[in-house]
Amino acid sequence: MAALIHSGVTPGTTRSLIPNAHALPIYLGLAGLLALVLIFISGRLSPRHPNAMKLEPYECGVSEPTPTEHRWPVRFALVAMLFLIFDVEGLFLYPWAVLIRTLRWEGIAAVMSFFVVLGVGYTYARSRGALEWK
Repeated sequence: MAALIHSGVTPGTTRSLIPNAHALPIYLGLAGLLALVLIFISGRLSPRHPNAMKLEPYECGVSEPTPTEHRWPVRFALVAMLFLIFDVEGLFLYPWAVLIRTLRWEGIAAVMSFFVVLGVGYTYARSRGALEWK
């Protein structure tokens, strides 16, 4: 018992086998080793002599690629950007919902201002017809 007290360990606690300073490099080393092993295994198991049909591009059930002479509408990119903006809004709501009792009225005011900015952006996009599919 006296040895535990002199070593700085209180009775009833356990010592870690790995000091905290070494845990992260060990974890990162094991993660990197696992990645290298998986890359090596996938390289060994991959086909060696693919035929001409397997070398053709394939996307979502379209067996023959379509010509790319026609331009894609900008609306695709616009809808994707709007989706990302309003999707990230949901990510910001979760921490606020967890801390709402701690933040009190200041937190509610901050989130309301966040909603006002998003609402203005949404009404602007809606008024410009960005969400209408033609």
